[in-house]
Amino acid sequence: MSELQSKREATFYNYTLVRKIALRPESKYSYMSTALLLVTVLYFIDGWYGLIYSIIGAVLMLLVHALVLRITLRRVDELSEKKWTFRRDWPWIGPLPIMDTQLALFRRLHFHLFLVGCCVSGLFYPWAPSSLVISLVYWHIWLLTPRVRLLLTLRRERRDGIVRLEAKEVSFYHQ
Repeated sequence: MSELQSKREATFYNYTLVRKIALRPESKYSYMSTALLLVTVLYFIDGWYGLIYSIIGAVLMLLVHALVLRITLRRVDELSEKKWTFRRDWPWIGPLPIMDTQLALFRRLHFHLFLVGCCVSGLFYPWAPSSLVISLVYWHIWLLTPRVRLLLTLRRERRDGIVRLEAKEVSFYHQ
């Protein structure tokens, strides 16, 4: 009887919980400390300009991510557009879903985001100072790291699953 009861508790509407992925606090702190590491390195390389380039790179990459996700969502799945917003809870920083989202859509969006972000960073290479280019590439990879880790963890799951991002864990459901 307890197995049946736990199965019912793991059911969300017509979705059954397949797995929960806990987000360990240690990994969150190490993730945030790498951001401080970049700022420190750029400060030692270029002084105050390094800090300014780091801030510009972070803001520019957040804008690129928001723009790419907005355009891609509008083109791919306009109904999902309202489910995405800017989040600031560790490690989910940037434009991400606030509600449940399909794993296939999440994968597709982040594939586009990775490619376009790399291209935008590459466009600055010939003209921008090296600290700005390093900052753009770093912040792009830094913002995508938790999402890519999640996608690698869920790589063997069915594409029709549902992902729910929360501050302390990620839940994955099947229909």
